[in-house]
Amino acid sequence: MTPNIPPPGVSPQEPQWHNPTQSRSSKRRSASFFVAIFLGILLLVSAALNLLLLVISVSSMASVGLGGDASDEGGAGYVVTRTSGEADAECKVLRIPIRGVIAEEGNSVLGAGGGMVSQVRLALKFAKNDEKVRGILLEIDSPGGGVTDSDAIYQMLMKFRAERADVKVIALFGDIAASGGYYVAAAAERIMARRTTITGSIGVIMSSWNFAEAAKKFGIEQIAIKSDRTPLKDMLSQTRAMTEAEKVMLTSIVDDFYDQFVSIVDDGRPNLDRAQVLALATGGVYTAKQALTNGLIDEIGDATTAEALFRKELGSVQFIERHRQPSLRDLLFGVHAPVVPTFAEAAARLFSASTGPRFLYYWEGAR
Repeated sequence: MTPNIPPPGVSPQEPQWHNPTQSRSSKRRSASFFVAIFLGILLLVSAALNLLLLVISVSSMASVGLGGDASDEGGAGYVVTRTSGEADAECKVLRIPIRGVIAEEGNSVLGAGGGMVSQVRLALKFAKNDEKVRGILLEIDSPGGGVTDSDAIYQMLMKFRAERADVKVIALFGDIAASGGYYVAAAAERIMARRTTITGSIGVIMSSWNFAEAAKKFGIEQIAIKSDRTPLKDMLSQTRAMTEAEKVMLTSIVDDFYDQFVSIVDDGRPNLDRAQVLALATGGVYTAKQALTNGLIDEIGDATTAEALFRKELGSVQFIERHRQPSLRDLLFGVHAPVVPTFAEAAARLFSASTGPRFLYYWEGAR
């Protein structure tokens, strides 16, 4: 064979020998380099998180200007703003919203406000301590909710009226003020509804699903271990039919709560006697016009009508609202904590977050 001779003017190339030791060393150096970078990033992230936690802790102890403090007019983390009326008026009317399902819930993460009962309690506490507050406007847009939660707000309002007899309390209905929504309004000295309001639904309900027939069909059986001395312990089991004794017992509880509701309306509507209230307390709902004719409300109007009524009684006034101001934690994490839970959140808690069926002052048609 003829050897490969390089062309004239081109030097022969040195043979390139593969060095496996050098290649492995290079790979090890490359892996170490990336591990070092990864560890450095972790260190930086850890330092940033520690700094963030420190800032949050400091802001929680002294949230000046961002979350408010105990010296703020609205209380810790709250501010008071004027919504309408005369800015220089000494007399104030506090708006208290009661919107959505009436249900208390625990505080959310990152310092969010509590449920509806807590919010009303804090608002009334603020109004009680401010002598310039001479009026309360309850803005109710609710299908009702839990028996206990509705009664808690009612009792707080009645106690407030007893302690601050100089404060005029008016309820203004929105789209819906049914069942527990009307129960709460009975604590007001005057009830006003918009002409498109649906109200009423005076009554009590407790709902539960029963899958006894389906369970039998699919061979599903619930094992309930109970004492012979507590035969009703598994009452309202979803996998067996309700007995007549259980139905009688639960109906008696519903009747007790129903009588309480009727008494609340009877006390709050001096123009109606108990017989008239009983005739209206069928669980049915009414338009604003029907409610006015039946004596369940005093007037048909809107926010402007309510404001004019306060001015007639109190003279020059400014209408204010109390709301939570976002804290530094909210700003850092992009959280906007609502004053009250949304309808969907409250309804989910009301119907699915409990350990079982609940007695409700609630209009199911508003779901």
